[in-house]
Amino acid sequence: MVPSIVTSHARSAAARTGSAVRAAAFWSAVVLPFVAVVLLALGAPLSWIGLLILGNAAAFVVSHDYRTHPNRER
Repeated sequence: MVPSIVTSHARSAAARTGSAVRAAAFWSAVVLPFVAVVLLALGAPLSWIGLLILGNAAAFVVSHDYRTHPNRER
């Protein structure tokens, strides 16, 4: 059975959305440690820092496959 054009477009849109989420998670994982250092320097509550570290770990998990194969279509 040949996939319809609508199905192909839906898969393409889903792939782009997934790629955008991975990209956002990757850059969040890059930036969040710097935010944590600034918050520590400003004397923010440790619960905030803990939540930030937890968010950073989640961003690493979500973004682990970001740009593994830059020339491959997703």
